[in-house]
Amino acid sequence: MLEPEDTLKLNVLIATSIAIRIDTYKLVVVGLNAQFKEQTIELRPSGDSDAYIKAVKKLLVTQVLGAMGGYPSYLKRWSRMGQVASSNLTSLLKLGEVEAVVAVANSTNLDDQLLKVTWWCATNTDNQAEIGRFLLTKEFVTFTETGQEIAQHLLEFLPFVNDTEQLIDTTSLVLQNELINQKDKERLWKQGQRKTAFLVGFVERMQGNLPNELNIQPLECQHPDLQIINDQQSQIFLTTLAHILKKINQEYVLYRALEVLGQYLTHEQITLQDSIDKINTQIENLNIISIEEQDKLNARLLLAGVNERLVVSVISAHNLTGSAIRKKLAHVLEPIQKALVILTTP
Repeated sequence: MLEPEDTLKLNVLIATSIAIRIDTYKLVVVGLNAQFKEQTIELRPSGDSDAYIKAVKKLLVTQVLGAMGGYPSYLKRWSRMGQVASSNLTSLLKLGEVEAVVAVANSTNLDDQLLKVTWWCATNTDNQAEIGRFLLTKEFVTFTETGQEIAQHLLEFLPFVNDTEQLIDTTSLVLQNELINQKDKERLWKQGQRKTAFLVGFVERMQGNLPNELNIQPLECQHPDLQIINDQQSQIFLTTLAHILKKINQEYVLYRALEVLGQYLTHEQITLQDSIDKINTQIENLNIISIEEQDKLNARLLLAGVNERLVVSVISAHNLTGSAIRKKLAHVLEPIQKALVILTTP
């Protein structure tokens, strides 16, 4: 049961705010008005604080959506699928409910104003980084000041991320357009030499614009199928993938590295396979001949068939982690690494 004074204050806050968030640790409710000024209510529960927060949320959803009994269950199902109607978006940001903010962040109907309010609702919540990643998947966001704020937050949050896929995704997202400055990009690249998940984000997002700290030079291959590896950026790309695969000790780094490698070197006559032998059989059946560049040509065609299916079943079957990945998958990784060496050697 809410205290009468809190009930009165919350009703006023609902009437004067365009968005509301709840700090469950400090026991405060913060409203944002149309002038983007904050109004804060300090809750004064007489009993259990968790139960009190639930009562606050129930009041908010009842007053804003007219739904008795708490946050609508259909929104919990749809919030991460982008299926919430645009007419509901502004109301959802007044519920003080993280799942509602996620629903808005996933919507296809965001505009610049709604973006700012959504990011304000996410601020200082446990889900701020997750919501930030959702928002940066929308192209228009990457050209806004709010997008730059989100990217900066995610960059500062990176040292606390333990999930490898989140590390890759976050790196890839913040590298879009000019969300972060050159100095931050250089720092991320340097960190990637030790934590290769960062480098996967680079090769996914910055193909054609990767740093050239090793003074890598272009090649002068003649065969038409080798033109894709000639330029300097292609050589940096392949050298970076070789570095990533040499240090593989995490399955998702391997999956994403193989996928981006195969996609980059895709060839119309090579299909993705689940074994190196099957890729080699395709190459033999093509009978593409180049007297002076046959090794490079075979290596390029081999990598065109590379994808995560080469390794996923073995990793799953044996629950591989760490250096065991390299040992158990040597029959897959060694031919790929050899091909990368061939393609990056003048």
